[in-house]
Amino acid sequence: MSPKSWSPVPVIPPLKKRLKKVLAPVALRALPTLSRIAGTTSTNTKPSAAATPPAHKGFVRGYRALEQEFPEADSPGNGKESTPPTKVAVQLKVDAARKAKSSALNLDQIARGSSLVEPVLVGVRHLVSNGERNKAVAVGHSLRKNPATHDMSAAVLGVGLLASSGPINAWAVFSEIANTSLSEPVADELYAAAFGALGARAAPLLDADIESGRIQRWGAAALLHVAQKALARGLTDQARILIGVAQQVPEEASSKPISRELARLATWLPEGTQRAEIPHSKEAINYGIVGYQQPDITSRNIGDYIQTVASMGHIVRQSNFSFTGDPEIVRFAEELRASTKPERVVDGPTATLNLLELNRDGNPYQALPEKTWALTFGWLMHDTFQQGFGIPFHKNLRPILLSVYVRFPAMLTPDAIDYLRKYAPVGCRDWQTVALLRAVGVPAFFSGCMTTTIDTVFRREGEDTRDATIFVDSPQTGPGKSRTQVQTGIRSLSFVENLRLAREWVSHYHLEYSTVVTSRLHCFLPSRSVGSSVTFLPKNRSDNRFGGLIDTTDEAFEKIRQGILDKASTMLQTIATGASENDVYSKWAEICAPAMAEADEYLASAKTRVLDLAEVARIVSTFATTTSAANDADANTLNVVIDVRRGELKHVPTLVRSIAAHNTGTVQIWIAYLNPSATERKDLLDQDLPLPINWISPVASSFESLGSGFKYATKHELMLALVSEALPKAQQAVFVPAAALLRSDISALAQQRPATNNLVTASHDRNHGRQSGLALIRRVSSRQGEDNRKALELVFATHREHSSDFVAFDPNVMVMNLDLAQRENLSGRLIPLILDYGMSYREAINVAVGSNRTELDIAWNHAPGYEVQEDPALVNWRDTSKPWNALATPFADEWKAS
Repeated sequence: MSPKSWSPVPVIPPLKKRLKKVLAPVALRALPTLSRIAGTTSTNTKPSAAATPPAHKGFVRGYRALEQEFPEADSPGNGKESTPPTKVAVQLKVDAARKAKSSALNLDQIARGSSLVEPVLVGVRHLVSNGERNKAVAVGHSLRKNPATHDMSAAVLGVGLLASSGPINAWAVFSEIANTSLSEPVADELYAAAFGALGARAAPLLDADIESGRIQRWGAAALLHVAQKALARGLTDQARILIGVAQQVPEEASSKPISRELARLATWLPEGTQRAEIPHSKEAINYGIVGYQQPDITSRNIGDYIQTVASMGHIVRQSNFSFTGDPEIVRFAEELRASTKPERVVDGPTATLNLLELNRDGNPYQALPEKTWALTFGWLMHDTFQQGFGIPFHKNLRPILLSVYVRFPAMLTPDAIDYLRKYAPVGCRDWQTVALLRAVGVPAFFSGCMTTTIDTVFRREGEDTRDATIFVDSPQTGPGKSRTQVQTGIRSLSFVENLRLAREWVSHYHLEYSTVVTSRLHCFLPSRSVGSSVTFLPKNRSDNRFGGLIDTTDEAFEKIRQGILDKASTMLQTIATGASENDVYSKWAEICAPAMAEADEYLASAKTRVLDLAEVARIVSTFATTTSAANDADANTLNVVIDVRRGELKHVPTLVRSIAAHNTGTVQIWIAYLNPSATERKDLLDQDLPLPINWISPVASSFESLGSGFKYATKHELMLALVSEALPKAQQAVFVPAAALLRSDISALAQQRPATNNLVTASHDRNHGRQSGLALIRRVSSRQGEDNRKALELVFATHREHSSDFVAFDPNVMVMNLDLAQRENLSGRLIPLILDYGMSYREAINVAVGSNRTELDIAWNHAPGYEVQEDPALVNWRDTSKPWNALATPFADEWKAS
């Protein structure tokens, strides 16, 4: 599989895959023509009729049939009778067809004797895959409400909740049917929830299903997926049984991909080939060459192997090192040595390295010999079947952490943090990782990427005669070749075959391409390293991977490269002397001290803007805020702020009546609503509500000093940011959304005051994937688009304010210490976060408050889209299906009756 055989960048395979799943048969018959159409179709403009070859007419006719079936999914790119539509227009039809399919119950299954739950689960899974999680959860709630379908509701609702809020809330309902026949159709999702919520403590549940024989009725896919999770949790005996049962499933009830994956997974069992003992001798230093195998999916990115080739350059340039160990790796190392630049060869201690494949993510499963040293680098780490990360590393590994990238803050568990501290300082590939590690207390510095040094093993013989251009994972805008760096086929190749492929890949830059245009980091850096002129066109310049690597001058690039060369050489030579582990890591700390000091200075330079108190007060003074009732309030009056979005004002009376129906204290309502008209104010007051109504409402000129052209949504976020300053003579307030219902005395909610020095009392965010505060900051920074410097500024400044990761909270329902918020100028901190970085109020207040909050009793913030509660005190529909809409949601009947 040489670089010369690489296929061109595929234009529409993802679209073709989606079409194959969801479009009507008439469109499926036209699929063979899609690739040809892609060559003449633009995503933005209609191609001319003259550009349509006759061969495409069959597809056009099929597409016209889809137009009649889904007329609502219209687009300017629909084309004409003989003109192919644009990809955008086709995608609209795809989305419409997917929704139509997910909403249709498969009656054929029932007609063939299937139980009702199976076709319902098919539909719910389609909803989840289509991103319609609210509808999936609503189906479960609807079934739960009906006594006749209550038992099956746990299976359906668990599937929806697993997607919306993750394993803990899903397990709360799945646990109702665990180890029963009702669990069999959802074994896959149930154990995803069980392992996610209980970890290895889910073993007794799995043992019970094995002993009862229930696993014999699971499908092949479920058996595989549960086996994967069991293996990742250390339950190897159970995984072995599940694999064995799955391999006995008849061929017609399984598939070739499942069979292949079962066989591959078996190699990671204790007796499997991936865990075989690695030969070594006492005379050699055990040294790991980073590979990418693990029980979960393995890399298909040739860029990973390019990093490994670059790392091998550091050992082969040591003239007094010799190699033993894995014969294929040794042979490849000698090949690299033969092509090493003479000027990079260095003298040093004599040593023999026992070379072995060290898996980046799968090394805890390997039988590594004692004291295995390695330069460890790259994306740290990929999870294993969503059951955790392979860190701490194997106990026998001694890592030199250089050029590390941390993508997921979730990886930084207490054990992982302790492990990284043990081997710190950590050299980081990008500045975002430096900030992240320092935020959790791990000493870290910026090293740059290992691939900047790959030129070490590309000696040039004769003159540089390159004159060609190549576009790698980037639109071809001129003469040249076009190729993709993602190569699925590499998964079937051996480790050394992939290393050779990576070297061949870079050799083409070195020998043929003077100009490279790419969106890939591990094309940009290695091709620049070997002297190509590179235009880097990433999809997102604010990507968290790029801090310090993008827009670098030649001088800065050379500083990165030489820094890695010097540090790696010093450490390899120290290890070669036979120095003790303590001495090795003492030397590491010593040589990294200057880079650590540089990081100290650089990180301290960034600050987020704060609006001064005088400007905050001036803006608030323009708000239309009070009524006579507000001025008569005393210190015991409870202030309740209702966040009202566009179109929700008409629903406020229902919420207010529910508050009054259970209230025992003195309450006044503050309506936070943007630009209410006189008619809207009058209509609300005409409702004869049982509680006094006040307004927090900016006027047209309120935000003029902050800028112009703000959208309605931005003004709404700014208004919320200023609420803490807008309430006169109030020390505390309760915040609730308009889409809410009180079922208990709101005074009891108000009594859950923030602890001393805490700004708010609020419950954790239950949205799956939205629970890490540091991950939230990284998401916002990656939204800065072209301004990668602003992205870095945000990460530096905000990470410095948080001593660790924090659990994000839901500000829709909270109790705020207004007095402390005013003293700390909370509004002045929130407004620049919203304006400068495009944050929502929800994001901004999380970044500003962080862990400085008290946990709210979850009964006071029941979110039906994310959980089940039988008797909550407050129902919050803000982020899910509303009680006034058509979808089923718990307690909607109570809301309608209020």
